[in-house]
Amino acid sequence: MVRINLNKSELKELAERLKRAKSQNTLVYLDLKIIELAHQGKSAPQIAKLLGLHANTVRNLIKKFQAHRFEGLTRKPRGKPEEKLKAYDKGYWEDVLSQPPSSFEKLETPDQNWSYELIQQYIEKYLQIKVTISTIWNHLRRVGFTSGRAKLSITSPDPDYQVKRQRLETLKKKQSMTA
Repeated sequence: MVRINLNKSELKELAERLKRAKSQNTLVYLDLKIIELAHQGKSAPQIAKLLGLHANTVRNLIKKFQAHRFEGLTRKPRGKPEEKLKAYDKGYWEDVLSQPPSSFEKLETPDQNWSYELIQQYIEKYLQIKVTISTIWNHLRRVGFTSGRAKLSITSPDPDYQVKRQRLETLKKKQSMTA
C-alpha cells in the first residue's frame, strides 16, 4: 500500500483542483482522484478497481506525485492535430491552394477545385497529419482563409484589355453625368 500524506494547504489545493478539473479535463480529474483516494488510505489495486485503471498506472502516478507534488501531475500535450497545423501559415496555404488539386500526384484526382475532403487528403498524404474537416475549417479561418462560393471571372486574352475596360468605364461615367 502506498499512502500519500497531505498537509492542510495541499488538501485545500487538491479540493480546488478537483473542483476545476471535474468540469474541464477528465484525465486531470482522474489523476487528482487517485491522489485523493491514496491519501484516504486505499491501496493501488483498490484505486485501480474503483477507477477502471491498471494498478501500475496508479502506482506510477502516486510515485510522480510523491517526487514532484502537484507539478508532477501536469500533463504534456501529445501533439494534437490542430497544434501541428499551426506550423503552416497563410502563405503556405496560399501557395498550396492556388494550385489545382490535380497537380498533386498523391491526391490522384482530376479535380481542379479544392474541397475540404481534398484538403484533408492533402494534409494526410503530404503533411502526415490526421485531421477532421472541422479542424481544417477552424485552422484555415484562424490563418485568414474563408470559404465561399467560387466566382466566375472572365478575362480577355487581349493584353490591352484592362486599359480598354477602364476607358469604357470612364465613358459610361461621363455619359451618366450628362444624362
